[in-house]
Amino acid sequence: MDRLLTYHLATLIPMIVILSLYIYAVIGSALFAILFCLYAFVYRPYIDFKRLHKKGLVTKDEFIKSFGFIRFNYYYELLFEK
Repeated sequence: MDRLLTYHLATLIPMIVILSLYIYAVIGSALFAILFCLYAFVYRPYIDFKRLHKKGLVTKDEFIKSFGFIRFNYYYELLFEK
């Protein structure tokens, strides 16, 4: 349970921070869009790759060749399994 909780916190907290900064007008629309894209296309795939690689489900080459979309094939393993 501990590792699963850590994974979910590591994936959700950055998005919560980005959304909070935008909602309370600390950052503008352009910076929000940039941060959101960085989260969606860099940070989240990296975290998902690390988790899938630790479980032995994907290799670095498979992940890179699929541009990170292979993680959607392992949706259940990412979100629900220890």
